[in-house]
Amino acid sequence: MAFQQQAKVVSGVVTDSSDGETLPGVNVLIKGTTSGTVTDIDGRYSLSVQEGTVLVFSSVGFVTQEIEVGNQTQLDVQMSFNIDVLEEVVVIGYGESKRRDLTGAVSSVKSEDLILTPTHNALEGIQGRVSGLDITRASGQAGAGANIQLRGNRSIDASGTPLYIIDGFQGGNIDNLNPNDIESVEVLKDASATAIYGAQGANGVIIVTTKSGKEGKTKINYDSFFGVNGLTAFPQVRTGDSYVNLRREAFRTSGDWNDPSDDPIAFQGPGEWEAVQNNQYVDWVDLLLRDGTQQSHNISISGGNEKTKAFISAGYFKETGLLRNDDFTRYTGRWNVEHKISNKIKVGTLGQIAYFDINRRQDVLSNAMNTSPLGVAYDENGEINRFPIFADQSTVSPLTDERGPNIQRNNTIRTNIMVNAFLEYKPIKGLSFRSNFGTNFTNDRQGRYDDATSFRQRNVLRSEASSEMTYNRFFNFDNILTYNKEIENHSFTITGVTNYIQRDIDFVSASGINQVLPSQLFYNLGGTDVESRNIASGYTGTNMMSFAGRLNYIFKERYLFTVTNRYDGASRLAPGNKWAMFPSIAGGWIMSDENFMQNASGISFLKLRASYGLAGNSAIPAYGTQSLLFVNNRISFGEVASPGFMFGQEIGNANVGWETSATTNFGIDLGLWNNRVNANLEVYNTNTTDILLARTLPFSTGVRRVFQNVGSTQNRGVELTINSENVRAANFSWNSTLTLSANREKITDLVDGEDIITDERNVLMIGHPVQSYFTWNKLGIWQLDEADQAAALTFGGTPFRPGDIKLEDVNGDGVIDADDRMVIGSDVPSWYGGFQNTFRYKNVDLSLFLFARVGQMIHAEVLGRYNPGGEGNGPEFMEYWTPENPTNDYPRPSRNASLSNYAGYQTLTFVDGSFIKLRNVSLGYTMPKNLTDKLSLEKLRIYVTANNMFTYSRSHLLREYDPERGGPEGFPLNRQVIVGLNIGF
Repeated sequence: MAFQQQAKVVSGVVTDSSDGETLPGVNVLIKGTTSGTVTDIDGRYSLSVQEGTVLVFSSVGFVTQEIEVGNQTQLDVQMSFNIDVLEEVVVIGYGESKRRDLTGAVSSVKSEDLILTPTHNALEGIQGRVSGLDITRASGQAGAGANIQLRGNRSIDASGTPLYIIDGFQGGNIDNLNPNDIESVEVLKDASATAIYGAQGANGVIIVTTKSGKEGKTKINYDSFFGVNGLTAFPQVRTGDSYVNLRREAFRTSGDWNDPSDDPIAFQGPGEWEAVQNNQYVDWVDLLLRDGTQQSHNISISGGNEKTKAFISAGYFKETGLLRNDDFTRYTGRWNVEHKISNKIKVGTLGQIAYFDINRRQDVLSNAMNTSPLGVAYDENGEINRFPIFADQSTVSPLTDERGPNIQRNNTIRTNIMVNAFLEYKPIKGLSFRSNFGTNFTNDRQGRYDDATSFRQRNVLRSEASSEMTYNRFFNFDNILTYNKEIENHSFTITGVTNYIQRDIDFVSASGINQVLPSQLFYNLGGTDVESRNIASGYTGTNMMSFAGRLNYIFKERYLFTVTNRYDGASRLAPGNKWAMFPSIAGGWIMSDENFMQNASGISFLKLRASYGLAGNSAIPAYGTQSLLFVNNRISFGEVASPGFMFGQEIGNANVGWETSATTNFGIDLGLWNNRVNANLEVYNTNTTDILLARTLPFSTGVRRVFQNVGSTQNRGVELTINSENVRAANFSWNSTLTLSANREKITDLVDGEDIITDERNVLMIGHPVQSYFTWNKLGIWQLDEADQAAALTFGGTPFRPGDIKLEDVNGDGVIDADDRMVIGSDVPSWYGGFQNTFRYKNVDLSLFLFARVGQMIHAEVLGRYNPGGEGNGPEFMEYWTPENPTNDYPRPSRNASLSNYAGYQTLTFVDGSFIKLRNVSLGYTMPKNLTDKLSLEKLRIYVTANNMFTYSRSHLLREYDPERGGPEGFPLNRQVIVGLNIGF
């Protein structure tokens, strides 16, 4: 006969051992079950248990305790602060480290924060969550990526993209990754953290760790979301009275219009007056834009035993864009398998297959804003009219590419295969050897067809077809030797690395005109005119060899020291300059562990850090140091064709060497009140010298440019990150993360100390950021009461008058000329940051994420769509000057005038691009454990997320445009509303 134990109630109070304060929100579980409770606001709990039950007390920031109840009914518990929270293991270059032992500047983003923004691109999930990492969305195009910059521009011509390391392997592309497969992202920012990667880490390093199998029962997770993209912030165009009034005002300025009886004079174009009389207006932008959709489905299986662990996943993502025929589809499959052969040997393979099907639509929004709104968009059968006004055969409908499937196609099929393998051998305690071999293959085919009646071919009236195939191969071979040793108060970690990478790219392309059958698109280039066919092919190969070493030394667990050196050789550079050494040194002091800090009230952790190091950059085009010859088949002697040779765009330079950046970094890591508040402050200075710059040469040389090591830059900045647990109660919690970054960059030297000025947006000026804007300073519009002042100022010999653009006379000589131009701003913000707040009440969670960029100037293309002649069109919001409407936005219209007729028209598109936006709002509900158990589920969560729902721009000129992506007007950013589901089995 079985003996039935009697249940009893045990209760008590949980307190903090350091100060005796009660602890709300502590989890109290019966060991081996999911049953339990949490302490209330006074730290009290009560639970029905069996005699002999073991209770598990756990809370973030405190040491977990297991206590047997015995015959007790009153069980009070004191919990001690868990310093291990700060000792979480983070991934660094070729190894791992406890966070408290770091001497470099490293920031982390975990998977739970990464997926708060449902997206196909992991970079969007990182946006605003890492100080110093400036990320903006590239465009609103389906499947568009993100722009990324870490600690400002160091170089001028070279890319500023960080190095991506995926599961310890180079060569991967974060755009190919499924965000649901990512476990964590570490961002290495200063020279000490990136030095082990040498020249490849010159722009910082982003280490991505994907999910892996864990010992235990098999787990299955399914994550899905569906959303609608729409409510696009984009200017409305003029129609009706707004359009008519602009035309009237332009003709009034020239004396050709006095009242509505003169309208036939103003509307003289073919069919215009008839369309106005019939009220035939078309909003082309409204007809072009649509609500897009996006959906994502991901399933993963993980598990393992003592010897073998595995994780596999499959994902599907599809997005339709804001223009028809613009869509993005991605299929991904990923695996991560490791097997323990013995206690000394472990092997594994990691990889991914990604398949993309991308259709691109030519950007027609710019033309849609300028196209006359007069006419009829569709005929009586609902078909698109190629010519909205039939009498006007020069104006083509912006919708013309939507007339059928064979009018315009731009399709890319891409397959990316990443296969990596490793072997790890640990012959003795503390010594390990790991060999990594990674491969990355990308096949890319882009086919394009534009019919003779397409928008792109509207002027030449002939079809064009082309196809290009690119095959990209990347190989990476690492050997890492690591030795750990502890001797009393001393701890050593020595790491040695050899690294070889090789990249090979070849391509073939062909094109022709007048495809015989439009339905064959780009699949039968043999159907084009024989004489028009153009065939090209090419190959590029580069490689790099590196040797690196690193010593980490810790004394008494609070004095930290790191020294690293790497020797890099790059094939891109000239002979004799291919190899260079890049050392770094760093130190840290955990001050809070000192005896004199033990009574410091509220301070849980305090560490001071400092580092200095060098990084190199060899980012010039392959063969950029060599003079290359190309065959030119367009040469003849009389009627006889003859091949010839010509130089490439670059002329060789045997003296081109490494670009070098020297970075000093000071950091403070601070934990307060048992680490309920954690703060991190970084201050850095980077001086970059011997910048690799492509100097433009005179046409008389027969070549276009030459690469040289000329110029230098400086970057200084401050970064702040604060994580706080604001409220921790039994049924409610509130956590916040704030990141703020400020970077000041400037060019400190150029060739012969001279500025290089090409046009308003292409200037290199000493003392200013790399991307600066150089033109006149617009003060407004000349007003009627300023007529005398305006007349006293001239441009090109012509005096200004009311209604003209008012420009600053910098030198005060009464003449506006080139000497009055100045740097009016740059794309470098004064500061940028993110503010995340997460609230949880019982099973409901709410997160809000704010993102801001303040102080930058942008070149907003949409602001250049003002049509002062009134014949075309433009955004309706543009206020133009008239005697009755003395605005300071745009000058007075005038018949037959184009924007370039106005002195200082270049200034109209430069505007303060500061903004703050509610980037993400997410509301979720997690089903209680007792219900999921009945459904045999581990978890079930449903959520609703809204992205980009509100943006406030400082400039009133950008209120109908989202300035996050900068100035381009094509494919504006849109808003999304998403419904999602997370299921665990």
